[in-house]
Amino acid sequence: MSAVIVTFNPELTTLRKMIDALQSEVDEIVVVDNASAASAVEQIARLAGERSCHFEALTENLGIGAAQNRGFAVVNRPQGNAVSGERYVLFLDHDSIPEAGMVELLLDTDLRLRASGVRVGAVGPAIVDNRTGTTGRFIVSNGFFVKRVPCSPACGEIGVDFLISSGTLVRVDTFRAIGAMDEVLFIDHVDTEWCLRAKAAGYALFGVCGARLNHSLGDEVVAVWFGRHREIFVHSPLRDYYMCRNTLLILRSVSMSFGWRLFLLMRLAGSIVFFLATQAPRLQRLRCMMGGLRDGVLNRQGKWTPFW
Repeated sequence: MSAVIVTFNPELTTLRKMIDALQSEVDEIVVVDNASAASAVEQIARLAGERSCHFEALTENLGIGAAQNRGFAVVNRPQGNAVSGERYVLFLDHDSIPEAGMVELLLDTDLRLRASGVRVGAVGPAIVDNRTGTTGRFIVSNGFFVKRVPCSPACGEIGVDFLISSGTLVRVDTFRAIGAMDEVLFIDHVDTEWCLRAKAAGYALFGVCGARLNHSLGDEVVAVWFGRHREIFVHSPLRDYYMCRNTLLILRSVSMSFGWRLFLLMRLAGSIVFFLATQAPRLQRLRCMMGGLRDGVLNRQGKWTPFW
């Protein structure tokens, strides 16, 4: 069992807690840094060395997908007489701290489902926001509708359509069969694209309600009331660009149900309206969103260089 942690200017105290929590749960920890500031790289390298982690420092920010693929390449290397395909890899962001027993429960669930004949693509934990304590919902679809399903530890596992990449456990041969993360998306919807690709290839994804991962989505959380209490995760204007562009890119390139197409379009429209109406800096967000929509239509990919 290997863990791949992608870092980008992480908070060192959190990263240290993360690695310490993982050391008793996995056999190997691979840290891939996506071109953090020089001072941060030195600190990450020192921490990785102290904790006997494999450390890879990228010289430029290649995006989350490329960093995950680089980490997987390390995990996928030959290891003596081990059957590499039967090993597992756990993907994590640098601000994700697993609760005790999370990794073991994910692995046990995967093995049990495989033993019963299920073609497992990946399993993932329930996400607990480390600022609000709210447990996230899993996304499921019946082909025509996509909905978010709440979970409690008593729920066991739930067949889902999507898992955020942080906390996702995948068997090495399964990851090879489904294919690498799409690097041209850079960030945002990299995990969405991979999950939809896995589902289209006939693999099943499962959310494991008893497995918990403390994680923070977005730069801040905004509470709103729209039919029910909701927490909206607010990102930077730069991320608004990738959200708009990559939604259009995956809509045109990934096989998905009508329900998913409708869900992504409604989410895109809702995000544009909400963030422009409520979140400063509005003009900068507008420019980023319009640029993202333009580049999505024109099929422009990869890293974007802002014009300010």
